[in-house]
Amino acid sequence: MTGNCAVVSLSCLCSYYRNKVTEYKPILILVILTCVSLAGCAVTNEYKMENSDYGVFIGADKETLNTILDDSGNYEIAVIEGQEFSADEISGFKVGGRRIYSYLNIGSLETFRPYYTDFENDILGEYENWPDEYWIDVSDKRWQDYISETLAGELYEKGVDGFFIDNCDVYYQYQTAEIYDGLVNIMEWLNKYDVDIIINGGNDFVSKLILDGKSGLIDGVNQEGVFSSIKDYDNDVFAKQDKDETEYFTRYLDMAKKAGFDVYMLEYTTDSELAKEIAAYCSREGFKYYISCSVGLDG
Repeated sequence: MTGNCAVVSLSCLCSYYRNKVTEYKPILILVILTCVSLAGCAVTNEYKMENSDYGVFIGADKETLNTILDDSGNYEIAVIEGQEFSADEISGFKVGGRRIYSYLNIGSLETFRPYYTDFENDILGEYENWPDEYWIDVSDKRWQDYISETLAGELYEKGVDGFFIDNCDVYYQYQTAEIYDGLVNIMEWLNKYDVDIIINGGNDFVSKLILDGKSGLIDGVNQEGVFSSIKDYDNDVFAKQDKDETEYFTRYLDMAKKAGFDVYMLEYTTDSELAKEIAAYCSREGFKYYISCSVGLDG
């Protein structure tokens, strides 16, 4: 993300959250925290259901996804962690013509991935807020080939309808021609699969694509935290986004809309009034959105 914006990764599904309950009356405190969390989910649920054509569930397991993506017709588009599911399972999620997009992390390397040791020498630096993740040198052709041919190829063979691309913010962190060109090379390769390509975040990269006349490489953008922010990643504590950040992101999304992109938003909040504000904005602009009460996006 640009400026002072916090970079938010979606790979939190495999991070291990620590419950910082004090040694005094731990059971009582845990019960209170759980009740507050559940109440918050209930508050925002009505707004999610009003706009139930889009959902992001990359932290959800098969059982949870089977419950969420039933035959009720909710969620015309659902984003999942495709590497964790078989072709048959993904096919089963497509009831009623639902489109399934898979998360694909192209700009950072997580320690839990089976290919971590193959690319750890290409690490550029630490990733704030995510101790098990590092920025990766996307200019390395080995990395480009692995992402574009191996990982994306496997997901395509499983039948996904699109790629939900994360961590193009590596270009904000390391703003060089080599990093930009590496991302462009990956996008060009992914276009060969003829599926939708949605960029999560990466607004510096997307803005340069537009300026360079290369907007045709992607189909849409997803922006996190336009109206909400994450204050505590371990305990799902959220707040209203700073006004300057909201103004910056809304200008960016307006530019993306004018460039012809589909626009999606992912927000984190348990505040019903903020949820109303998000719903009204997206309805007015024609954007799809999903509100989560969990950083883990586990449904």
